[in-house]
Amino acid sequence: MGISPSPMKKGLLILFAVVLAPVLLVGLVALAAGDWRTVGATPAGDQVLVSSITPQKNGLRTAWVRVEYKEPTKLPQGGPFVELRARVRFNCSSGSEVPNSEWFYSRDRGGTLVVSKKAHRDDQFGQTVEGDFGGIAREFVCKQK
Repeated sequence: MGISPSPMKKGLLILFAVVLAPVLLVGLVALAAGDWRTVGATPAGDQVLVSSITPQKNGLRTAWVRVEYKEPTKLPQGGPFVELRARVRFNCSSGSEVPNSEWFYSRDRGGTLVVSKKAHRDDQFGQTVEGDFGGIAREFVCKQK
């Protein structure tokens, strides 16, 4: 018969897990998105980068997309922003983004997180109103083997 840990030890373990979990999540996202590749620029000169492409079934692919705006940009979500990052699903069979981008966030020039939002549906993602970068990212993602 084993000795069960004291309530104090259980509490400390739970506190440690609660504090450490967000740190690990942010670290994993940063690590997963650490292999950014510049894939083009918009007509306004905004740099489009892609990372961590994951193939799925039926021509779907998921990738991280980052846009570094040449000039601070006001978006429907607020702003002005200098960077936008999102995890995006692309339908390479039909040649479109799947309008349910996730983990969409933007940063200011100092790197401070300005907006963080999990969008279940974003019909304007990558369209003209957000910088017209969707086609550049989709073309690169869908050409990858």
